[in-house]
Amino acid sequence: MLDLPDKLSLLQLCLLIARAAQKDSLGWWEDDSLTQAGGYVLNRLFPTDPIEAGRKLALEAAKTRYQAAIKGEDKLLHLFHLDETGEIEHGLHGLRLSEVDVPTEPITSLDVLRQSLIALVGEPPQFQIISERENHRLEIKPHSPVSNPVILSLAKIFCWATLEGKPGQPVFPYITMRL
Repeated sequence: MLDLPDKLSLLQLCLLIARAAQKDSLGWWEDDSLTQAGGYVLNRLFPTDPIEAGRKLALEAAKTRYQAAIKGEDKLLHLFHLDETGEIEHGLHGLRLSEVDVPTEPITSLDVLRQSLIALVGEPPQFQIISERENHRLEIKPHSPVSNPVILSLAKIFCWATLEGKPGQPVFPYITMRL
């Protein structure tokens, strides 16, 4: 299992990709949960904690979009499905998303996303693109055994692989093997 700092890092990576996907950013899917327009609505619908609500909605939208691209192939691992049992997702419940540092400004280019990833991860992890499949699924493979914690290392690789997309055209990196 991940310790608390690793869980927060994982959430930060997931939220960064969800932020990059927003309509005011790279426009990878229809979601305004983390945008200024979404904030306006969330402030009225969830006055107690609109930031928490928006981040939960953004993660759910990202997970749903990935699941649609992956088409229910539960054996494939991706940023929003990092283990076969759901133990990772369960371990993240109860953490305050509103306390995770996430860019508030739009991420309008892949260069801005790259700089954000460098700030979070440092040097890009090495991976190989096996092929791009239907629905913009991008099968990848780490170049070498991933470091501990394995889940966080995989998440970093998945995030870097999203840079293979384009504005308006996401890719959905995944791996098929168990590490």
